[in-house]
Amino acid sequence: MTFYLGLTGGIATGKSTASRILKELGCQVIDSDLIAHQQAEVGQVSWQRILEEFGPDFFNEDKSLNRKKLGQYVFANPKALAKLSEITQGEVLKEVQKQMKDSQASVCVIDVPLLFEAGWQDYFDAVLLIAAPEEVELDRLMKRDSLSEAEAKRRMQAQLPLGEKRLLASYVLENTGTIEELRDKLSNLLKTIA
Repeated sequence: MTFYLGLTGGIATGKSTASRILKELGCQVIDSDLIAHQQAEVGQVSWQRILEEFGPDFFNEDKSLNRKKLGQYVFANPKALAKLSEITQGEVLKEVQKQMKDSQASVCVIDVPLLFEAGWQDYFDAVLLIAAPEEVELDRLMKRDSLSEAEAKRRMQAQLPLGEKRLLASYVLENTGTIEELRDKLSNLLKTIA
């Protein structure tokens, strides 16, 4: 029987690193962001709906989605972010659920950056939150995405505060140390659920 573990975190808290480690530790990982990217490729349903809603200004010459430009726009405009989420989430959830149903793994991790914001927590047996102090999160985000402090703070504020996510999560792992320390924490967690 498969144990379905939702994986989420604040922006730049190390969720992607945790996802990679969990895969290395033998879990199946379903990446909702990858699914969303695939569904926003030229001609796909989400691509068409984004084009209709936001217009051609957010697309490159080859008709591919200009993710950076769209990201800058939606993170500065909460209504646009909500609309983008509405467009993409339903299709992504269908594919996530299909892959979950097909899973043969003992632990299937579903990596969902905005898991609580989307209200998906009830689809999983448990939810793991990767957390870090706000100042660490801000610093990592600015470096990772080459953002100004104001831009990084806007992106962080577009998400549910980590304090609220902590209350909703089944498990919380603090990611303030090395990758090896995070690996140890994840390995220990798997021993309790697998």
